[in-house]
Amino acid sequence: MKKIILLFFITMSLCAVEKANISTTMKNKINDATSIIIQKNLNLKEKATRIFPIFEDIFDYKLMTKLSLGKANWVKMTPEQRNEFSTKFITHLKNSYVDKISLYTDEKLKILELKEISKKKVWLLTRLIGSKDTYDITYKFYKSKANGWLIYDVDIIGISLIQIYRAQFNNVLQKESYATLLSKLDKKL
Repeated sequence: MKKIILLFFITMSLCAVEKANISTTMKNKINDATSIIIQKNLNLKEKATRIFPIFEDIFDYKLMTKLSLGKANWVKMTPEQRNEFSTKFITHLKNSYVDKISLYTDEKLKILELKEISKKKVWLLTRLIGSKDTYDITYKFYKSKANGWLIYDVDIIGISLIQIYRAQFNNVLQKESYATLLSKLDKKL
């Protein structure tokens, strides 16, 4: 599972891309990131520093943050709380990526198909193939008015990362306060 999460972070960008180019662009970005990850002369921090710019412009972090909290929790927050939470959540996602770079061995990502869900949503179906295990991963894109197609969620073996975070955050917010949720994120950072 850790290797699957690594792939999620490896694929954090495509730049403003048209629907017809999602598969090709995704393959190129993954290849670029993989070539950095396998460099033995770089430490984890150096690898992350080089990989993040490749992937900065494809994931809609703000939408992911909002979806992870859920609409009911999001609307209860002040703009300042939303900004603070977004900053911490995005940092948490990136730190999770850095932690997982060292797990990469020789896995390959095979792009299966681009499936149109609606006019504004497409899913890129992929398969992560390792020496022992194979996992299906779906990258969920939506059509942004300003930035082309962006990823808003990733399903790993049928489990949505956004839904996992939403369940965790809801569990904390139902029993405790927003301050407690921030404190828990701080501990993970």
